Amino acid sequence: MVAALAKGMKEMEAEGVVVLASTAGAPTQIVHASGSIYAVLPTTLKVKAQDGVFQTESSMIGISSTVAQPGPSLIAGGKDRSQLKSLLPDADKLNLPPEKQPVKISNN
Repeated sequence: MVAALAKGMKEMEAEGVVVLASTAGAPTQIVHASGSIYAVLPTTLKVKAQDGVFQTESSMIGISSTVAQPGPSLIAGGKDRSQLKSLLPDADKLNLPPEKQPVKISNN
């Protein structure tokens, strides 16, 4: 997952897109299932592109296994339900907010 994120960042930079800020809010939902704890975290991403500065709101899923893995993992939201279900069998227990389109917040 880290390699995929790094690759995505390099592709964005090659296209002239620069991440200005990425923030996560407090969990909106916590679910215990199959020996893991899942938390839905709202996220905000600001990027600078050739056309201006854009902001998008999304969600991430924090995962902490109570059995096999110590510590949390994160999977970016925005995947369709079938793709998410293939990664997380208990995804249907999470109430993820719909993805929002990026909003242009300035011309710079």
